[in-house]
Amino acid sequence: MKKIVSITLMLAMILALSVSAFAETPASQDMEVSYVVDSHYVIVIPDGGNDLIVDPDTGEGDMDIGVKPESVIPGDKALQMSVNAGKHYDDTAKTYRLLNGTGGQLLSYVLSYKGQVKNPNASTATVVLETVAADDVYLGFQGKIGVKVGTAKAAGTYTDTLTFSFRIVDVT
Repeated sequence: MKKIVSITLMLAMILALSVSAFAETPASQDMEVSYVVDSHYVIVIPDGGNDLIVDPDTGEGDMDIGVKPESVIPGDKALQMSVNAGKHYDDTAKTYRLLNGTGGQLLSYVLSYKGQVKNPNASTATVVLETVAADDVYLGFQGKIGVKVGTAKAAGTYTDTLTFSFRIVDVT
């Protein structure tokens, strides 16, 4: 009987000690919450096409270009839109040029964005049209690309190819 009582008391002591070991729990605990959003943006070009048609009567043409609202880029970056000099840019005269189908006639034109004339940098052959920070990219930005063509000396179709580029850059 003494053995049973002593074993029972010993078990009670062990259980009492183990309860005190589990009794200490932290008063607060940190938990990290994360949410990953991938960068994305949608470019606006009217009708899904990319041709800018010049009115033969006025010598002018325009189209909207930019980025749709709810486009997302990293918060410490900006979205930059630029355009190259085209196929027939004259770096000496700093003028854009259209070339007719036979290659014999050149026609100068002026390129503008949001009403301001834009000429490429001679060293890079591109011009930055707009650089927009993350908050404004989310709201979307859009403007008119315009051209004004000089007087043609010969009938025909005059063309040039412009390449518009969008890239994510560091905020300056």
